[in-house]
Amino acid sequence: MKLQLFVLFVVLMSYADARKQPLSDGWSRIKDINNPHVIDIANFAVIEFNKQTGAKLKFEKVIKGESRLALAEDAIYRLIISTSNSVPNIFQAVVIENKLNHDRNLTSFILTH
Repeated sequence: MKLQLFVLFVVLMSYADARKQPLSDGWSRIKDINNPHVIDIANFAVIEFNKQTGAKLKFEKVIKGESRLALAEDAIYRLIISTSNSVPNIFQAVVIENKLNHDRNLTSFILTH
């Protein structure tokens, strides 16, 4: 029985490693970062950050992203976004989107580079 559990553990860990994400964290890599919905969420994050801070950042592109379900109707997006004003900047944005009514909330926008 111990050998079977060990083999199962090794198989599960190999699967997680092949997907490049831990099994327990719940985040899934966004495969198509050029998907119009992903671009719309990233653009929302930049616009909302500008409203909240008075900045004048311009959205350039999504570099990478992850998503996860928080509740049945809520999705959380964690995106690495390239922006510019006078110089390029890279930010990590976290946006919660209610899929039923399409409300969005920017919860984090942090300069990473």
